[in-house]
Amino acid sequence: MLALGLAVLVTACRVDTAVHVEVEDAGSGTVTVVFNADAVAVALVPELADGLRFDDARAAGWAVEGPLFRADGGVQIRAVKRFESAGQLPQVLEELAGKDVIFTDVVLEQTRSFGETSYSFRAGIDPTPPLEVFSDGALAEIFEGQPFGRPLQDLIAEAGTPEDSLGFEFLLTLIDSDEAFSASSAAFGIEGDLSDEMVELSPVVDGSTAAWQFSYGDRPVRVNASTMITDTVAPLWLNIARVAGIAFGAVLLGVVVARVVVLLRTPKGRGRRATRRRQQRAAAREAEASRPRKRLLRLLVMDVHGVIVRPTDPREGLLLPVILGENPDIDPELIRDRHRMLVLGRLTAEEFWSDLGIGPIGRDVETRYLSSFRLVPGLHPFLDRVASRSLPVAAIGNQPREWGLRLRRMAELEDSVSSWLVSGEVGAALPERPLFEATRRVMSVDLYDCLYLSSVPEYLDAAADMGMATGYFAASPEDVQETEHTLIRGFDDILKGRSPAT
Repeated sequence: MLALGLAVLVTACRVDTAVHVEVEDAGSGTVTVVFNADAVAVALVPELADGLRFDDARAAGWAVEGPLFRADGGVQIRAVKRFESAGQLPQVLEELAGKDVIFTDVVLEQTRSFGETSYSFRAGIDPTPPLEVFSDGALAEIFEGQPFGRPLQDLIAEAGTPEDSLGFEFLLTLIDSDEAFSASSAAFGIEGDLSDEMVELSPVVDGSTAAWQFSYGDRPVRVNASTMITDTVAPLWLNIARVAGIAFGAVLLGVVVARVVVLLRTPKGRGRRATRRRQQRAAAREAEASRPRKRLLRLLVMDVHGVIVRPTDPREGLLLPVILGENPDIDPELIRDRHRMLVLGRLTAEEFWSDLGIGPIGRDVETRYLSSFRLVPGLHPFLDRVASRSLPVAAIGNQPREWGLRLRRMAELEDSVSSWLVSGEVGAALPERPLFEATRRVMSVDLYDCLYLSSVPEYLDAAADMGMATGYFAASPEDVQETEHTLIRGFDDILKGRSPAT
């Protein structure tokens, strides 16, 4: 439409074009172009009313309205295009007349800080672009190099001065609000630097909208505008949070001081914790007194490491040698730390191998590690005998769930072991209580009616404290340690009838 206005220059009529940039919150907004031609232009160029085509503009995303007839016989055409970010605005303005023709160095900036958002706009505007840039290349070729069919000087001489025919207005709205808004501009020489012959131009400011008006022949102008939006809600909530934090701190300090005073004034052994412990011990003694003294063996619980497979300590006896054999530079303490998190279910096997730097071959190392376990001699015959007596068997151990399932399949124990619970499933490792409690719930038995076999005295002590019958399992004579628990010398002795477990 800017080109359309220049094309009717030769009619000595009046053509005005307005470009309105409206910036919304978040840096988005719209560009609106309004083209007005008076009745003389419409009479001399009838195509303004019914011969214009805007297919290319609509294809580029412009919403075009018109031509619309005005009351004075003139025509108005309106086009609107939206930009979604500040960075898109220069490209949209470039589509009006071409790169660096009317608008140059367009910058829209948005700066956020707590409770405030500032916007600034800068651009160069040339209201007197070379008219040749608005000619079609095909016309120049048809008319032997004359852009408009005749020398441009002759057309201007016939039409009168462009200053009287062509008007251009640029409007800028920076966030429609009641906040402070400022706008300014300065003209500069086309041939000189921006600082040459600077002349202050005062835009017309209405609220948060500034308007600059030009006529063809005016000098290029650099326009500037800025505004700042203040968020009153955010500082309010910040102050409320500060007051709440201070109040909470005062209350917490008061509670702590009161607690300390109570502890200092309470005689030793008479505090809440000591009283609660006495009550718990009394309740345990009462429960123990009411429990039937005759045990009913209803479940056999076996430790995975040391009773089902060897070695008893797989981390030190098997895992570290396998990993260090693959990469001797790995820190053993790193392996121990990551393995501790692995058996508690806080790391997956993939994360474990990745943390050790051997992720690509981790699966192969894992298979080699699990394949290195050895079944304790006599395990399967013993389980067959236990099954013949209809005594269920449960396995517990410190290992991740995935490794436990693989080890169970590799040992072919899916059918003979009813429950296989490991630390990675419950998030707690032996000798803590959760593994025993989880097995009790799964098998629906009382711990008092369970026999627990392990090669680790510390685990047996914890099980005995919970009321379980215990057996210290020694697969070979060199494994025997001094302990108060019943000694069981391997499955072979049990099968031969020489063990108390029979």
